[in-house]
Amino acid sequence: MSDAANEDVKFSLKVMVNKDKTKVLFAEADPHFVDILLSFLTLPLGRIIEFFDNHYKGEETPSIGSLTNFSRSLDNLADAHFVTEDAQQALLYVNSSFEDAYKCLKLDISNSQSAKYFCCFLTSHGSIPCVSIYYDNLTCKVCGNTMRKEAAERPSIAASSDGVFVKSKASFTISGDLQIFPNEIGLLSFITLLGITDAHEAQEIQVSFGFNEIMDLLKASLTSPTPLSDLILRKKTKSSTAAISMHEIVNEINPRCRNLSLKLMIRKSTGELLYAQAQEDFVEFLSGLLTIPLGGLEHLQAGKSCFKAINNLYRSTAELDDKYFKTSETKKRLMNPHLPHGCISPNQILPLTEECLPAEYIDDLSLFSSVAFPEGQGRYLERPTTYLVSDNLTVTPYFTASALCRMNKEKIPISDVEEMQLQIGLKEALSILKASLTSTTTALSDALLNAYPSHKRQKK
Repeated sequence: MSDAANEDVKFSLKVMVNKDKTKVLFAEADPHFVDILLSFLTLPLGRIIEFFDNHYKGEETPSIGSLTNFSRSLDNLADAHFVTEDAQQALLYVNSSFEDAYKCLKLDISNSQSAKYFCCFLTSHGSIPCVSIYYDNLTCKVCGNTMRKEAAERPSIAASSDGVFVKSKASFTISGDLQIFPNEIGLLSFITLLGITDAHEAQEIQVSFGFNEIMDLLKASLTSPTPLSDLILRKKTKSSTAAISMHEIVNEINPRCRNLSLKLMIRKSTGELLYAQAQEDFVEFLSGLLTIPLGGLEHLQAGKSCFKAINNLYRSTAELDDKYFKTSETKKRLMNPHLPHGCISPNQILPLTEECLPAEYIDDLSLFSSVAFPEGQGRYLERPTTYLVSDNLTVTPYFTASALCRMNKEKIPISDVEEMQLQIGLKEALSILKASLTSTTTALSDALLNAYPSHKRQKK
């Protein structure tokens, strides 16, 4: 959908607020609006960072913890650090496995791109042509030709008039904290669920939502537990960080998982993390965090992420009966959105999953090499390279002289510095994921040092 078409789309919501107009009790929404809310669960974290950078300017640009710092530092790395320019762009503009669905939304905030597959003009195996496993041009290993012929498009989902995620005839009510309820549950059950005790306290208002309001709602969903109230009533609610214990996080093993080595430089006198010295494999692991959709984040953290409103959206989606969705498979995809095929690095520790290719596209994947990833699937960075990773996840090339000058500038004597060598496995990876979303300045310290009593940071 073009920007001009997006600007013309408006949703009219009937909203019930309390008489003092301090709280949104609920809003009635059509399935098109609910589709857009559910699309939030499909958006990769890196894609949201790009949305915010493009839509908001200056001091109003929201950040997603330290991941925003990390994404911007990748943008500042020289092209020579990436295996190809396309590999760098794949991290700066993160694809989703729902690109085709975005185009069918009544209002598309995603700046969606069609998923494309390419095949070779000359080579085929039986009745099945060589088809790429990436969203870029490939080189066929059989004949060496670049696979520039676009393969047959995958079947598109139903048009927007039929709904995208939920059925077009369904109707819903949304609470101020983004819980979704089907209207058929009835008035008494609904007001009991929301804790409304006095019908006289409700007052109806009409609210119009367009592109800017949807963007503001996405922003508020990540910064406030009551985004509809904040947006409609122009309130500012300070978000609190959710406490997540490790046993609440999904316990899955990544079959590709291997521990990564990380060297921490710590100031002895204060326990302060000065920086981490990392190889490209750790930076590629961090890069993988940008590809995780909000629904995938909720799956990894058992519906208890730091984004309370998204938790509500996720849990209410899980509780909605399958009959309200286009298909039961639609609901499953929303509850654990897969990543686009071919983007997961072998250095990714977290148990992330990729979408499957259509059956006709999986003849012999070993025959293909990617132009974007000549070193293999999801390998973004040239190797071997050493990086300096700051506590706020800013990444820069590592140079010994620069590290020494940094300590001299901060007047830190070498005698007050010690090294800690850590192995980063699943437990540490989950801690880094959580801290990258909740801290803008001390993500590595929060994730790694707090687990070591002898290296507690001095409180400021």
